[in-house]
Amino acid sequence: MRLAETKFKSLIDRIDANFYVSRLGAIRKLHQQYKNLGDLCKFPRAKTPPRELYFNTGVPVIKLKNVSNYFLQLKDTDFIPQSNYQEFVQPKTGDILITATGEGTIGRVGIFENSIKCVVTAEVMLVRSENINPYFLLAYLRSPHGRYQLERFARGSTGQTHLYSKDVALIPVSQVSKKTQKEIENLVRQAHQKKKLADEKYEEAEGNLYELLGYKELNLKFEKSFEAEAAEVFSTMRFDSEYYQPKHKKIIEILNKSSFKAEKLEKVIKISAKKINPRANPTKKIKYVELANIDPSTGEIDSFNELYGYEAPSRARMAIKVGDVVVASLAGSLNNIGIVPKELDGEVASTGFFVVNSENYLNEFLFLLFRSEIMKKQLEQKTAGAIMAAVPKSVFGDLLVPIIPKQKQERIAKLVKQSFALRKEAKQLLDEATKRVENLIK
Repeated sequence: MRLAETKFKSLIDRIDANFYVSRLGAIRKLHQQYKNLGDLCKFPRAKTPPRELYFNTGVPVIKLKNVSNYFLQLKDTDFIPQSNYQEFVQPKTGDILITATGEGTIGRVGIFENSIKCVVTAEVMLVRSENINPYFLLAYLRSPHGRYQLERFARGSTGQTHLYSKDVALIPVSQVSKKTQKEIENLVRQAHQKKKLADEKYEEAEGNLYELLGYKELNLKFEKSFEAEAAEVFSTMRFDSEYYQPKHKKIIEILNKSSFKAEKLEKVIKISAKKINPRANPTKKIKYVELANIDPSTGEIDSFNELYGYEAPSRARMAIKVGDVVVASLAGSLNNIGIVPKELDGEVASTGFFVVNSENYLNEFLFLLFRSEIMKKQLEQKTAGAIMAAVPKSVFGDLLVPIIPKQKQERIAKLVKQSFALRKEAKQLLDEATKRVENLIK
């Protein structure tokens, strides 16, 4: 049993023991040497737009999902009308964004580096620097000490945890020279510049793919009313109206009008059925990839779970190798499509993925093809089920794919490789900045 003593006068409005026991001595020491965050920053209070204000176009809204462990991801956002823009808090360049709610999502930190107009919801805390370099503050909050403090100040029970600005304002922050803060800023700025270049390479690859298929922009609107013939319904035995959305037919029309032949996926792409049972070797460690380990905005497998065989969940069964493309089958995760990197060669993925590869496609090209709307809309149409809608394995092979000569794939595959390399460099620079701050604290 571990015991620790806390004086009554040191208690605040918290009575959970871990708040006082964990690293108590270190925290007291830090409060003597550091300034509180509330003395260095302001906390503009945001509010969340009501559901009826959300549309498909307009002013982007930054939510929890848009703040990752490294950079803000603004490709997949909701929108509010321009006329309502002034009603909500707008981030400024250099503002720190902290995810402030949710078990497993709380405490992610990013910095607003964009010039676009957007607003922030109440689930994302805004921290506006006044007497500290915001780039240094970003690295500080990403460091082990910063992360620990954010976790420590979280309130609430399982599934209902929250961070409040009054608590975050008490976080002690190291007071280092302006020169050192500037050095950290330079690293963070370099990281964001690399990330911007990575995004540009990815967008160029997407543009080249769409141009190759004969279209520049997809206009796939959700139609409120449409018709489907009885013969079509009884031939598919699908009675859910979404299956017959006109946008799905438009995808098939685009493929048929393309200068490349469209073929069933199962005829040109290998759908892996290879499975392993980690529990057969209970003391062997595995690297396990689940849906949440893929960044839906970029397709990067940016994390994994390292487990002993006996700890592996029942879904940890799919064998993967370097270059495989993993395609999420669950309806709510169809953007979670990634390509297996070298460090995960021979490891394990969730049965929530289809694992595919092909001699007819370069790995990076196949990855981008599956991430295109041409494929994702087909996946969306094929989902079936009520509570856990997913693409059945029996129909996955029926998806149509364009047969494109490898020489026409090369430029696109090269751009995807460059994008991944630049994004990796960007993360390394941000990690370097964080590590330097960590060493300063030590």
